[in-house]
Amino acid sequence: MRWAEFAALHPRVCASLQRAKRQGRTGQAYLFQGDSTDFLEEFAMAWAQAAACTDSGDDGAPCGVCPNCRQVESGLYTELIRLRPQSKSRIITVDAMRQFEAALSLAVPPGRLKIGIISEAENMGDDAQNAFLKTLEEPPASTMLLLLTVNARRLLPTIRSRCQCISLMRNRQDYSKAMQEGLFDILAPVRRRAGASVGVRTAAKLRALFGRLHDMAEETAEQNRDHSWDNVEDPTLRKQLADEQLARTEAEYVRLRQGMLDGMQAWFLQRMLLASGVQKELLPHPEILTGHEELLTETIDPWEAGEDVRQVGDALKCLQSNVDEQMVMDTLLLALTAR
Repeated sequence: MRWAEFAALHPRVCASLQRAKRQGRTGQAYLFQGDSTDFLEEFAMAWAQAAACTDSGDDGAPCGVCPNCRQVESGLYTELIRLRPQSKSRIITVDAMRQFEAALSLAVPPGRLKIGIISEAENMGDDAQNAFLKTLEEPPASTMLLLLTVNARRLLPTIRSRCQCISLMRNRQDYSKAMQEGLFDILAPVRRRAGASVGVRTAAKLRALFGRLHDMAEETAEQNRDHSWDNVEDPTLRKQLADEQLARTEAEYVRLRQGMLDGMQAWFLQRMLLASGVQKELLPHPEILTGHEELLTETIDPWEAGEDVRQVGDALKCLQSNVDEQMVMDTLLLALTAR
C-alpha cells in the first residue's frame, strides 16, 4: 500500500506524521501498535519512504519519485535495516540485536536517513530489550527507529516510554491471504461423523498448503539475503551463513503458517457462533463464509461445535511447542471427522 492509501485509512495519524516531516521534527523512535503484523510492516515501509523523501510536498507527503523514494519502494535503500524473529522459537535474541545495532552504527551518507525497523518487537527477549535500551536512548545521528508490535504489553516499560506510541488498530483481522490460498474451501467439508476419509483428504490438502507457504518463505528469505557474502571461502563461515539462512526461512514460514492457523481458528469459532443461533450479519468475519453459505442453514450441535473449537485450540498450542506439524494436523482432522 502507498502512503496515500494509509492516509485514507488513518487520516489523523498520517496528517500528524506529515506535519512532523514538514516541520523537520520527526521523532527518533516510534512504536507502531496494531492487530496485524503484515499491516504494520506495510505502514512502516510507507512511513520510511515518507521520512527518507528528499522532495516532500508542502503537506509532508512523500514525492514518490526522488532517488530515496524509489529506492525504498524497490527495496534498494541500503540505509534501511530490518530485524525480525529468525528462528522457529520466534525470539529475537540478544546476538541478533547486537548485529542490528552494529549495522545502525555505520556512518550514513549526506542526505540519507538511516531507518531501523524491528518487526514483531514483542518477541524480543529480555536480554535483547535491555541491550537495545542504550541505542533507543541515544540513537546514532540521522537515524530513525521503528518498532512494530501486536502486543505492546510484552515490551519493557522502559522501551515503551522512549518511543512515540502510535496506534494503528483496526479491530479486525484480515483473512484475505487465507481465502486466497483456499483455506476455507479446504475446511468446509470437516464436520463430526464425516468419516476418516474426509479427515485424511483434508489433512493432505493442508499439508500441500503448508508446503506452498514454505516455498514462499524460502523465496522471501532468498530475496532478503545479503549477497555480499556469496563468495566466502571459509567453510566454517559458509556453514554459519547457511544456518542463518535456514533459520530465516523457518521463521518466515512459521509467521506465514500462523496466519493460516488464525484463519482456521476463526472458521471454527464462527461455526460455533452459528450453532448458537448468531445471525450472519452479526458474525465478526462473515466474508470467510463466501461460497459456503450452506453453513448458515446447517444444523450444528452447539456442544460439538464448542468441542471442535477446543480441539483446534489444543492443536495450535501443540504447534507452538514445536510438536511435529504433520502428526498434529493428522490427529486433529481425524478427531474432528470421527464417527
